[in-house]
Formats: sequence, structure tokens, C-alpha cells
Amino acid sequence: MARPIKDWKIIKSILVFTSIAILTTGCATATKPNTSAIYKIPALSNQEKSLPDKSKSQIQYEMPLSTQTLFVQVHNIDNVLAMEIGKLPEFQGQITDLQVRSLSRFLDLLIASSPQEKSNLKNLLEVGKPNFRRYCSPLQSIFWLLEKEDFNQKESPFSYPLKTLLKKSWNFSEANRWDDYEVVTERLNAPELVDYYEFRQFNYESRPGQPGNSYWLFKSKTGDCKDVTAFTVYCLTKGGYKAREHKVQSPTGNPSHRVTLFEVDGNDYIMDNGRTDTKGIVPFFQYSPF
Repeated sequence: MARPIKDWKIIKSILVFTSIAILTTGCATATKPNTSAIYKIPALSNQEKSLPDKSKSQIQYEMPLSTQTLFVQVHNIDNVLAMEIGKLPEFQGQITDLQVRSLSRFLDLLIASSPQEKSNLKNLLEVGKPNFRRYCSPLQSIFWLLEKEDFNQKESPFSYPLKTLLKKSWNFSEANRWDDYEVVTERLNAPELVDYYEFRQFNYESRPGQPGNSYWLFKSKTGDCKDVTAFTVYCLTKGGYKAREHKVQSPTGNPSHRVTLFEVDGNDYIMDNGRTDTKGIVPFFQYSPF
């Protein structure tokens, strides 16, 4: 009677592994924005009417008074900006001295910012879809810079182009920020963010006969066009974009090559990073696999 039990354990292990694979590589659904931490501030919660009534009872007013004061000051300058800061993961849980320091520095920069810096900051806030993304990833990147002990307060990150900001703030060796599949794919909530990440993190390796597996690619950092396309579609779909796999003629003579077809503001684009010579993001009508 021992053999059936052993076989059942093997079957059970296979079922568990299969379930994990489905959960991590299956179809994504669009996310929803985090509830902003400004609703934890009595002085502001009554001014903002967008929070659903069913969520109000879940808000706990545990934010330190010093942080509340900083949020109120930011809100008085730009209420939309304060709302977006409150959606950052760094302000979703227990507020630490690190968050207080970064928010204080942010306020100082905001007060001293030039019209050009304010305009650039507005552009950074528009990366991604506000109605779907959990939070604004470039804004989080600014706060990561402001947390640093050696932050140069004479150089404002408000002036950085997006790629410069990501280069200075996204350190992929920081495992606590870049090892969790769901956390990272929620952070990559816009095409330009996905493209930046894929170009620097993934290496091409042919996997003939294997289906596209975004989780495998994320963990191994190697994969082919099917894997990269699966990862791209997963991230963009979570971010609220219309995205799907698109087959084109293979540049290497294989039966077909997979790329991601996605839409932004009614226009179609291709993202093609599943190859040794990555093409990145190209307007659909300009794209060629060769």
C-alpha cells in the first residue's frame, strides 16, 4: 500500500508546481491604484471626495504628525501631487524616519523648483495610466534618491529626463526591491519602463519547443522571444494597456518571431526585445523584424 501513497505525493507535487506556474505566467488583469495615504490625515481626508465610502472605514489614522504636516504642505502647493505621493508603497504602511526625511526633502525641492522643473515633474507623473497603475513609478524613483544619505541637494531630480532618473535610482542589485515578481511587474506599469528594464535585465537564449514563460524569464534573466513577449504583455496588461502577442516573420529563419503589439492613445506600437539585437519600442507602421 506504500506505492499509491508515494505516487500520490508525486502527483500532488506536480499539481502544486502547475498551480504556481499558472498563477505566475497566466493572463494578467489590470491593477487598481493604491488608496492614497492622505486619507489618513484628518485635515485632508474631508477635502478629497474620491475615496469610496466602503474604504473610509478601513483607514487608520496612524500617520505621525510630522508626516501629516509635510503632506498638508505639499497638498497646499499641488493636491494632485500629494495624492500621488500617498499612493507610493513607501507610504502605504508604517511610516519610518526614512520616509519622513525623503518627504521633507521633496517638499524643499518643490518649494524651490523652477517652472521648467515643475513641468518636467508633471511629465514624469504622466508616465503610465493613473486610473490603473498602483502608483507612479518615476515618482517612487525620485523618493528612492531622496532617501540616500549622500543625496546631493544641489541637484534636483525634478529636472531629470526619465532615463536619467531610472539610471540613477534603479539599482537592480538591491534584492529587496527587485526580487519579487508581482512587485516588479506592478512597478513596470508603462511601456517605457518595461523597455528600460528588459534591455538591462534580460539576455537572449533560445528555448525551442517551450511555451512563453514570463516568470521563468524574470527569475533566470534568460529567455527567447516567447518569454520576453509573455513578460511584456503581462506587465502592460497589469498597467491597463491593451497588449497581446503578435507573430511576425523571423529575422533568423525560424517559423515565426514573437513581439508585443500594444496601444497608446489610439496608436499601435511594437515592443521587440526578445532577440540579441533588441529593437525596443517602434511605431507599428515603422516596424520591421529585419
